[in-house]
Amino acid sequence: MKEVFNILLEAVIAYVLVFILYFLIFVRKKTKYNKNKVPVEFYYLVSIYRLNQKDINYKKFIYQTAFINTFIIVVTYIIISRLLNKWIWQLLLGIVIILLLIIVCYGLLGRHYQKRGKKKNV
Repeated sequence: MKEVFNILLEAVIAYVLVFILYFLIFVRKKTKYNKNKVPVEFYYLVSIYRLNQKDINYKKFIYQTAFINTFIIVVTYIIISRLLNKWIWQLLLGIVIILLLIIVCYGLLGRHYQKRGKKKNV
């Protein structure tokens, strides 16, 4: 039980630290919509889920992606640091975990925007 608590505590601390860094580096610069500096995540969701760009609140979207990206980084870090010792296996499994988490997390966000768009059209 103590080990689980230590892992959760490490995850929370890592999440807060990574989110602060992510916010300072990426979010502050991108809160205003600029057609030439839109993040890749925005184009990914719009193209895959056929969303209308005007229906997405850009500033809210940036904060949502900040939470999602931080979650992806921290979960990958916790899994890799606790499971494997050799760096080559950590690297390979890390890439697989990151890809899977990106697909799942942004899939959920895309479906959220699809449902929200359908509610507006009704």
